[in-house]
Amino acid sequence: MAKARPSLTLVELERKLGYKVDSLTYPSGNTDSFYLDLRQIPKSIYWKTMQELDECERRTHRKDMRAISERALPELDLVYPQTAEYNDDTVSLTRKTDAYIYNNTVDIHLGCGLNLALLVTNEEALATLSVAKLRQNTSSDSTPLLFKLPREIRNQIYDFALPKGNWQIEDVDDFNRSKFIQSIGDPSGFYFPLSGKIAALGVSRQIRQEALPFAYRRTLFHLDDMDDLVKLLVAVGKVGRDNIEMLELAWESRADSELKLDENPNSDDSSLLLPTLHAARCVQLLKQCKRLRSLRLHVESALINDIPPDDFKAHPGIRELCSLRGIKTVRICDLGHEPVDNHGLAKWLREKMESPTEEQE
Repeated sequence: MAKARPSLTLVELERKLGYKVDSLTYPSGNTDSFYLDLRQIPKSIYWKTMQELDECERRTHRKDMRAISERALPELDLVYPQTAEYNDDTVSLTRKTDAYIYNNTVDIHLGCGLNLALLVTNEEALATLSVAKLRQNTSSDSTPLLFKLPREIRNQIYDFALPKGNWQIEDVDDFNRSKFIQSIGDPSGFYFPLSGKIAALGVSRQIRQEALPFAYRRTLFHLDDMDDLVKLLVAVGKVGRDNIEMLELAWESRADSELKLDENPNSDDSSLLLPTLHAARCVQLLKQCKRLRSLRLHVESALINDIPPDDFKAHPGIRELCSLRGIKTVRICDLGHEPVDNHGLAKWLREKMESPTEEQE
């Protein structure tokens, strides 16, 4: 959704906010930096000021993040920068300034080459650190009888006993400000709250560690757009990316649509419907899902019917998607869940993604 048209002048916004936003001191002027919902940090001082004011007004009505910060403040060592590492994945939290509400950066660097920089508030930063603190203060469990069995037998038990499930984001704002931001602090993915319905994941640390891969393999993930997919695949950490097998994804992006509508408010170019902003990150993360065997892709029908085939195939986001290979089953539907697999472009795209990788050949 595009930003609402300005109704207040910059001076009026600054008067309501109580301070001015300076482009030279604002924590991030980098065009590759994003807010927590993956909207790009605006270049305009007006829209940066508007974002500060929006967050200022939201926090007066929101108690969840304030409660987290109050619990976390006495316990956490607030020395910056803070870094969490797992294998080749690193998450760094840096306090940039005390002048603004958005005053911290979270820099996510995954071993696959993905880099994602987020601009967050103090409360969001503390939520990230609260999970990082859990990773440092872990204690060993007593050994239950289950671990007297060989690992192969235990794996068979997990595979048989864990139920199949479906996962989706019910409230995207709640997901952003709780599960996503808190899980960023644990690159391993051990603490991501996959499901409260799988009792085995809460029995002990060791059982959770052994059962978690099987829980991911038996869960179908439904994502409304690629922004949510990027956030999910960052939040679930390495254990999630290594074991997800089934995904359903709408090939669109709220952040991308907002950006393009702001830049091209009067355009009727249907190719603008094709998402670009996070397409490369989306595919980069999908390639880390080595066990992914089933992908249902939902595409706006106008993308299939109205865009000239050569323009569709040449679009940067579609080229990225075509580089995703080796998926056993790909199904392409419109946003109304009607199959469009027989359409020429959809068939071409499906065959690209189902074609074997070099390792599979």
